[in-house]
Amino acid sequence: MPRLTTRASAAAPRIALDARFCARGFASDASAPVSARTLSEALLEERAHESAAYEPSAAAASGPPEPFELHETDGDAEVTLTKTYGDDEEIAVTFVAQEEPYDDDMLDEDDFDEEEDGLDEELELEEDESIAIDFNVVVSKTDGSAHLDFDCVTDGEIIEIRHVSYEQYDENNPILGTAYSGPNFEDLEETVQDKFHDYLEVRGINSDLASYIVEAHLDKEQREYTNWLGNVSKFVADKKETE
Repeated sequence: MPRLTTRASAAAPRIALDARFCARGFASDASAPVSARTLSEALLEERAHESAAYEPSAAAASGPPEPFELHETDGDAEVTLTKTYGDDEEIAVTFVAQEEPYDDDMLDEDDFDEEEDGLDEELELEEDESIAIDFNVVVSKTDGSAHLDFDCVTDGEIIEIRHVSYEQYDENNPILGTAYSGPNFEDLEETVQDKFHDYLEVRGINSDLASYIVEAHLDKEQREYTNWLGNVSKFVADKKETE
């Protein structure tokens, strides 16, 4: 089986950003002059456009790999996947679908200043955008005594561990100062790093889950964006528009 992870000292994994989510642009209605539409109407028009144009991927629609369970709430960008492992462990995978998942560092600001290059330049820029989604894995003992906390990033195929922290709960001897958060992951011996990767993999944190996280992230962000358009449209609507 091929290695699913790379050392944290390597560059963050990247894949091309799905064209469905590159450079949103408001839909235009040729039948009505822009000046004749209110902000509320423009937002509703964009919401209708997004709703008609978007279709979730099969992976997002089918749900997470079993036996993970999906937990999300409309209006809340946080998504959590949970499962149990063995007799004494609970696993929670969490990510936040707050923004489109590409790095601003991947974009050249000069590209946005050179409007004379037109649409061809915009399309070329979109092709260079990449995904790198941060997510968190918490492995807890069912008795609540302690947990391991993994900060990770994925491109939908490769999972990279960025940091591992350990927290133990002791009501009789609480830590009053600053708890030790763990070493820099890249400073660990390579063998230790690999064993941490294996530890997560046997608990279902693998390439299948990585692929789902990317699709679920895109789907959740798109649904929240569409809802946002509707909510803001209602908020800014003139009273006469709602009567």
